[in-house]
Amino acid sequence: MTQLDCRATECRYNEDKMCCRAGITVEGKSAKKSDDTYCGNYEVGKDGCACNRAGEPDGVTEITCDAVHCRYNASGKCDAGSIDIANSVGVGQTKCASFAMA
Repeated sequence: MTQLDCRATECRYNEDKMCCRAGITVEGKSAKKSDDTYCGNYEVGKDGCACNRAGEPDGVTEITCDAVHCRYNASGKCDAGSIDIANSVGVGQTKCASFAMA
């Protein structure tokens, strides 16, 4: 699994820059730059966190990747050691700041 640093502070799954979900999907099938990607699980609202199977966010998250042109996409799974999900404007309101063209 990949270390995930999440700076999408308005997301309901963000707790101290860690994701409370057991897994996320980075969307952006035809992405050529990080601004073309987004976290498909982003949800606005801090009304409680659906914590992962361990009960507490640990920073390690299963990441499915739809960005086929990213060098870290290994058959639909992220194989980067760590990634950074950041706030963005536009579609999805987030981006994978670690995206790199293959």
